[in-house]
Amino acid sequence: MKKIAIFLLAIPALLLSCQSRQEYGPMKGVYYSAISGSDETLQLLPSRTRTLELRAYAQDGAVSDKFLTMSFKADPESVPAYNSAHGTAYPMLPGAAFEIQQNNVMIPRYGKASSTAKLRINAASMEEDIVYLLPITIGEVKGSDNWALGTEAVSYVTVRRLPVDPSTGDGSAALPFIIDEPADILAISEKLEEGVVTHFRMINDVDMAGMSTWIPLNYASPYEKRIDFNGDGHTIYNFSSDFPNYSSFFGVLVGKCYNVNFVNANISSDGASACAVLCGYAGTGDKAAEIDNVHVSGTVALYGNKTGVGGLCGILGNAKVTRSSANCKVSSKYNYVGGLFGYDGGTCEVSDCWSAGTVEAGQRAGGICGGIIKHNSTITNCYSTATVTAGFGIGGIAGHCNLDQKEGTPAESRPDNVFRSCIAWNDGVIAKTMTPGSVSHYSCGAVIGFTSMYNYLIDCYRKPDLNFQDYSDMFAVYDQPNASPDSPLVIQQVSGADYNYPYHGKAAAAGVSLSQLARSLGWSEDIWDFSADIPVHKGATIAPDPTPGPGPDDPQEDATGDGQIDDYDENVIL
Repeated sequence: MKKIAIFLLAIPALLLSCQSRQEYGPMKGVYYSAISGSDETLQLLPSRTRTLELRAYAQDGAVSDKFLTMSFKADPESVPAYNSAHGTAYPMLPGAAFEIQQNNVMIPRYGKASSTAKLRINAASMEEDIVYLLPITIGEVKGSDNWALGTEAVSYVTVRRLPVDPSTGDGSAALPFIIDEPADILAISEKLEEGVVTHFRMINDVDMAGMSTWIPLNYASPYEKRIDFNGDGHTIYNFSSDFPNYSSFFGVLVGKCYNVNFVNANISSDGASACAVLCGYAGTGDKAAEIDNVHVSGTVALYGNKTGVGGLCGILGNAKVTRSSANCKVSSKYNYVGGLFGYDGGTCEVSDCWSAGTVEAGQRAGGICGGIIKHNSTITNCYSTATVTAGFGIGGIAGHCNLDQKEGTPAESRPDNVFRSCIAWNDGVIAKTMTPGSVSHYSCGAVIGFTSMYNYLIDCYRKPDLNFQDYSDMFAVYDQPNASPDSPLVIQQVSGADYNYPYHGKAAAAGVSLSQLARSLGWSEDIWDFSADIPVHKGATIAPDPTPGPGPDDPQEDATGDGQIDDYDENVIL
C-alpha cells in the first residue's frame, strides 16, 4: 500500500528587515529586531512546537555606545500595515500560540548584535490551514535614553497549521505518529523535539535486519527528547546498535515505553557509557521513565571501561519497570552487570519481571541486576533463571547492594532498599576464583551477593538444587530469615572473610515448581500465567526458553593480563 506522508517543515520565519536605511549622523542608538530564518512560512502540525532565535541589531552596521538590556514584544498594531503592503489578510497569531522566552537580551558597549531570546510557537490554538502573522519589535531598552527604533523595526513571522492525516498522526496523544514499516522507525529521530512529549504507536511488526547500525534517539545532554512509545503488542526484530554513547534503542529514555517486544537484538559498545537493548539509562534527575510490558531477547556486550550493562536497561535512574523481561546474553569485563538491568542510578521500582539467558562479568553481577547502590529502590515479585558468572560479588537476583561502598560497611549502612518475594531459580550462580585460596573478596549469595544487613529482605527464595559455586570451598548456602532495619540480617561469619555479607534467602521445598512457589507468595494471577512450571507474563511472546543464540565474542575479564579484574570508576555520571 502506498503511503501518503506529511512532512513537518523545519522552516524558519519570514524576516522583513530594513532594505534601505536613513543616516542618523553621530547617533549610535538605533536598533531593530530580527527573527533568524528565511522568507518561507513556518508550517506546524497541531501538536508540534517550534523555537526560533530573536535578536536586536544596531542599524546599518553601527555599534552601541552603551551597555544595553532590551526586551521584545508582539506588535498587533503592525498587522494592518503589513497586510496593506503585501495584499494579504493575515490575522494576528493568537496569544496562546507563542511565547517569548529568555526575554532579556544584552548588547555590550561597541556591540552590533544582542544575545539571543527564544520565540516559541505552537499550533494548538490555531485553526487549520489559516496563515497567521506575528509581528515582533523591541519593547523596552534599559541603560540609555538615547536610542530609537530603526526605519523598519518590526520583524515578522507567518505561521500555518497543517491538516493531519490520521493514518500518519501528528505526534499528539490523540493522534500519535504511526509506525508501520522500517522507514517509520528511521523517521522517529527527526520527529522528536527537546522538552516536548512526542507520541508513537506501532500498528505492525518491523524487521530491522540489514539496516545500518542504530543511533540512539536521546543520547546527548540535556537528554530532553521526551517520548511516549506504545508498541501495541508488536515486535521489532533484528535491531542492532554499536553506538559509543548509551548504545540501545532509546539511549536515555525520558518518558514511557510499553507493550513492545525486541527480538534478536544485538547491542555492543566500546564506549564509556551504559548499554542495553531498550535504553542505556532510564530516567535521570527529575526526568522520569516508565517501562511496562516490554520484553527483549538477544545479546548485549560492553567492551569499554564503564559500569552498568543489562538486557533491558543499563542503568535505572528515576524509573519504574513493571511486567517486563529480558532473555539475553549479557557480558562485560567490568562491573554492575545484570540480566534485566545493571544498577540503579537513583530511586527505582522494579516489579513482576524476569530474566533468563546468561550474565558474565568481571564482578558485581546478578540475574536481575548487578547492584542496588542508591537509597529506597525496590525489587518485588521478580525471578531469574539466568546463569550468572563473575569473579565475586554476585547473586541469583542481585550482586552488590550496599550504597556503592560510600556510606559505611554492610553492618553500618541504612539503604532502605527492598527485595520482596523474589526467586533465584538460576541455572547457576558461579564465582570464578580471583586469587587462589583467598576468601577476602566480596561475598556471593544465592539471592544477593553482598548486601547491607539493614536492607528489607522479605520472603525471597532460591532453587533447592541451585548450582552455587563460590570462589572458596569455605562458603555454602544456608537459609536466612527475613531482615529489616529493626531486625538486621543474620550472617554466618567465616574467618578471614572480611566482606562476607551474602543473602541466600530460603530454599524452596524439593519438588515444587517455580510457578507453584510464585503463586504461594501471592504473585498476581492478573499478571502471571502459572499454567507451566515456569511462569510467564500473560499475553507475552517471549518466554524464558530457549536461551538466546551465540552473540559476539565475550569481552575478556582481564584486559591488562595481570591476572586481576581491572579497576573501575564507581562514580555514576550521566
